[in-house]
Amino acid sequence: MKETLMPPIVLTLVCVIVSALLVFAHEQTYVDTTGVMTDQLTAACRDIFGEGDYKMLLEEGEKKKTPITFGVEGVRSIITDGKGKCFIELEEDGYAKNGLHLLIGINSDGAVAGIEFLSIGETPGVGTKVQEGNFISRLIGYSPDTDDASIDGVTAATFSSKGMKAACRKAVELYKNNKGAIFGEG
Repeated sequence: MKETLMPPIVLTLVCVIVSALLVFAHEQTYVDTTGVMTDQLTAACRDIFGEGDYKMLLEEGEKKKTPITFGVEGVRSIITDGKGKCFIELEEDGYAKNGLHLLIGINSDGAVAGIEFLSIGETPGVGTKVQEGNFISRLIGYSPDTDDASIDGVTAATFSSKGMKAACRKAVELYKNNKGAIFGEG
């Protein structure tokens, strides 16, 4: 009986000890990257507005760095230089759930100044066509007054095109409704 019980007991003890060591090592080495400007975000900001001192807006008074999103679904962060340049990082559904991960630059007039893809999970060769310059150029200047129907989508990429327009609408509306808070004016 002892020979049949000892191996599972020893194995269980080894698993418990190794698990405890892993938890301890994780707690000692974990670095919270939430709210940190990654190289990819910084490069995307520079691609849209050029050089600048870009910072992510973070909730105040919390120990954990939490990006401000103003409670807008899909928005992951808001980045600014504090001098009128604003970026909205968001995920939007195209054909794939959250298939469009974008950084949208908003100018001081509240219109889209540039769009950078941080990642795309759309169908290769079809939905990924929304990354092409001719479609992106149609979205530059998108403002709260823009009629989505006036912007032609990409043939065979209807859902992806609609997702891009929805992302632009979400970004310009968030900017319009929160401009004062974004730049510390209210």
